[in-house]
Amino acid sequence: MSALNNRIRWKLHIRGEDGVASVIGTIFALLVFLTLLSLIITTYIPAWEKSNEQEFMTETLYRFSTVKSVNGIMGEGDQQFVAISLAPPKVPIFGKNVLGNLTLNPSGFAEASMTVSFSDPVEGQLDFSAGGSLEYGVFVNTYLNQRVSYELGAVLTSQPDGGLIKASPGISYTTTDGGGIDSYDLVINLNDLVGTQTSRLGTGTFGVSLTVTDIQDFYTEDVVNGDMTMEITTSYPEAWVSWLDLRFVQTGVIGAADMTVDGNEITLDFSNLDSITIKRTFTTISLE
Repeated sequence: MSALNNRIRWKLHIRGEDGVASVIGTIFALLVFLTLLSLIITTYIPAWEKSNEQEFMTETLYRFSTVKSVNGIMGEGDQQFVAISLAPPKVPIFGKNVLGNLTLNPSGFAEASMTVSFSDPVEGQLDFSAGGSLEYGVFVNTYLNQRVSYELGAVLTSQPDGGLIKASPGISYTTTDGGGIDSYDLVINLNDLVGTQTSRLGTGTFGVSLTVTDIQDFYTEDVVNGDMTMEITTSYPEAWVSWLDLRFVQTGVIGAADMTVDGNEITLDFSNLDSITIKRTFTTISLE
């Protein structure tokens, strides 16, 4: 074998080793890239999505509380506008789309309604009622699936493990001394949402327009027998029962047997009332 042939074979051997090394290096580089990509998709992206969704739901609750607040302070003829976004920002490239649903169910179309009934010595039997709700629902990727609702003057959240009233309805009382037996002055703010049933589904931002069209005030300090019945119908009975129990049953205003629950209907029987003050607000509401 000549020296020339040996040199050729040696060069081919070196080139072969270089080729194998290049292939192995490329494979390792690809494996490192895939590992990093997998780590980003399975860990970093979900954490980013959860942070976005958590902040978004906190902002949504704040917006609903703003709707309640402005509706409570407006006078007759006043108008306010509150913007509500339907979905959290999407994580770039790898994030999944989230769709939110904002629904307006005005009085007469909503599950939510409240009626108070009592007898006045001059006016006779009286019934005051109100209803309507603004609801938001979303199915998020990583955070808790929640619903937020503004109904009967309250803002509440609902999720798979239960519901909770976040902003209290306009129901309050003061205690008066009745010669050893407590009696109560009850104040009720009824909020009637009037409008057209509407729904918005998507990812954009929509406005909630509110206009107070009428405010009615009633006061009596001659409640017959001091008795009054309050009936609440709601899609979120757990949240309402929890709040009503804390506010009226545990404080001794009514007994445990005076609050009954039948599905979505809650009934409270009050007694020992010295006076009842009712403010009923009619608000025209729409989604822009």
